[in-house]
Amino acid sequence: MAAYDALRRALSAERLSTYERIASTCSPDVTAEALYVWNMRMCGALMMPVHLCEVVIRNAAASVLARQHGPRWPWNDAFRRRLPAASSTSARTALEQAANRATDTLEIVANLPMVFWQQLFTCRFDATLWIPALGRVLRHAPVAHPSVIRKAIHADVGRIRHLRNRSAHHEPILERDIGADLAAIGRLIHARCPHTLGWLQRHERATTVLAASPLGARP
Repeated sequence: MAAYDALRRALSAERLSTYERIASTCSPDVTAEALYVWNMRMCGALMMPVHLCEVVIRNAAASVLARQHGPRWPWNDAFRRRLPAASSTSARTALEQAANRATDTLEIVANLPMVFWQQLFTCRFDATLWIPALGRVLRHAPVAHPSVIRKAIHADVGRIRHLRNRSAHHEPILERDIGADLAAIGRLIHARCPHTLGWLQRHERATTVLAASPLGARP
């Protein structure tokens, strides 16, 4: 207990309280410390699929923007005016800040936050972006009206963004449905490129870490 008490002081009682609560619902051999270690491993293992998903989706969206508004779309005033505004975290604010710091479109694409790309998959862009072009850039998405597919993509990107934020800020993800998170990642990448999804599946270790979850020991 002395070692755990030292860990508790270093990490804070508040941080470990979630793991202690969950451990109390598991078999006696599952400790808060073991859950914390697994949570760290799971967050680390998720970095690869989340990374690949974000890059694939933002590149797909950027290609649609370039086709509609030209290669310098970040500086296109008509496009900017269509973006959601009114908050410090809005897509318009994010783009304006990025465009003020950089002069290269590729640099801006790499630096825009995930919320920017999620906000592109809203109904305000159906007519200009997704109805004309979704079938070309996400050609392996399920067969349905583009607005239906776009809505599903918005939900999946939002799910992965939340997972990414919790993992990046070292928050507990034990009580998430990580299997569903990985399925959403798979759908998004497959819609763009099944080969890339297969490549990810050969290299990622998130599914292996998930299978070793101590929560399998819940009575």
